[in-house]
Amino acid sequence: MALTYRRLVRHADTVWISGHGPTYGDGWGATLGKVGRDLSVQEGIEAARLTALNVLGTIERELGSLDRVECWLKVTGYVNAVPEFTEQARIVNGFSDLLLDLYGEERLAARTSVGVADLPFAMPVEVDAVLAWKGD
Repeated sequence: MALTYRRLVRHADTVWISGHGPTYGDGWGATLGKVGRDLSVQEGIEAARLTALNVLGTIERELGSLDRVECWLKVTGYVNAVPEFTEQARIVNGFSDLLLDLYGEERLAARTSVGVADLPFAMPVEVDAVLAWKGD
């Protein structure tokens, strides 16, 4: 199914990343469903980590390099979870921990983790982000 949006928009030295989820290659292949019902906490963390890899892949494809990320400004993680689930921040750590490993604490983003009733395509995690880009 074709979706009408851009995965990334750059204006001057700011880059907005559209919501990404945990997919493999060009299709869905990640575990889908709700954390706390269909996925364990660890599976949710791994889904968030895969989401980070997908975001990094989009940056590299669209902008040609990962080396020009000056810093991550804001990350918002949405966790598709059962109503009583309260560990959204722990799930989104899967995303943030990968960025921490690659870019260090000084370039780590401010972050929000939110639990939601559902996500497109039954994804367990969706993340959008804003980053500062080192100009051309």
